[in-house]
Amino acid sequence: MTETRYPDLEIYIKALELDVIADALTAILGPISWSKTPSLYQGVVSTDRGSSAMILQASAYKAFTSIWLKANVSTWDTDLDFALALSMKLPSEIRCSIDSWQEQEDGAPDLWWRILDGVQKQVQWG
Repeated sequence: MTETRYPDLEIYIKALELDVIADALTAILGPISWSKTPSLYQGVVSTDRGSSAMILQASAYKAFTSIWLKANVSTWDTDLDFALALSMKLPSEIRCSIDSWQEQEDGAPDLWWRILDGVQKQVQWG
């Protein structure tokens, strides 16, 4: 864990059915009641740290589904912590930002963490 706690968490997972992702999230966060459409699930996560909306958006970027916890009510400090926890439940590639979101400078590389089969490495994604 890092000393910085992100205010929200957002990660991306490659090419899985939303029901599979939702089940894995329930396994690591606890019960989530979902409102579902074919490409968008919206739910509420409640923990001892409070409640937050969670959104799953299919094909948010190419073949990746966005998983966004709007307020970080989890036990994880960063997107990477969240991605690593979810990667233990799902066999698909997960990506997340290197740092908390901030406006990119022109020409700065778009660096992300890529987690696959328990291995994390930095990649340029864009």
